[in-house]
Amino acid sequence: MGAGVAVLRSGEVLLVRRGDNGRWDVPGGGAQPGETPEQAARRELREETGLTVGDLRLLEARAGDDASELRWWPLDGLPGEASKTTQAYFAALRTVAG
Repeated sequence: MGAGVAVLRSGEVLLVRRGDNGRWDVPGGGAQPGETPEQAARRELREETGLTVGDLRLLEARAGDDASELRWWPLDGLPGEASKTTQAYFAALRTVAG
């Protein structure tokens, strides 16, 4: 089990470029034994970006891998190299962000 975190800021979402395949994705990855999805999401976000967050809303949990780069992206400007997981996240985020 793993978790991804979509961090929103002024109509943008933070993405990381994965080191293994060069694809843009939300920060996240696999859970450690005994971790809940929320705990995994918080830990992965902190490990991959150095960020901590307040309230989280669970949208979906998936396995992840290591990041090589991160960047803020507008919610209406999905990068062409986005993973299928991130494409699904963007669709859900557009609904949540209004």
